[in-house]
Amino acid sequence: MIRKAAICDREGCLALFVAPADLPDDQPFETALTAADWEADGAAGHACPGCVRGTGPVLERGECPRCCGSTVDLSHGASCHYCGHVTPHPPEDDFFDLG
Repeated sequence: MIRKAAICDREGCLALFVAPADLPDDQPFETALTAADWEADGAAGHACPGCVRGTGPVLERGECPRCCGSTVDLSHGASCHYCGHVTPHPPEDDFFDLG
């Protein structure tokens, strides 16, 4: 499967956004990009959520679904160091069950 992708055009940023596999055929890629808090600025290119909010650039890639930045596992989920997106732990993952 070939999917569209975007990179952050800010200097030194390694951020990457790959279109979700479940993106409906009738939904434009740009809609998914905007929903992931990316900005498109014509001639300046794309800016990742971390660079937009001032916590970027992404210096280390990882598993963040919004910017491919590195994450840290916390009790409430995997939190991105750069854009702040939190991916909740799957229900079957009881490693972080503090209750």
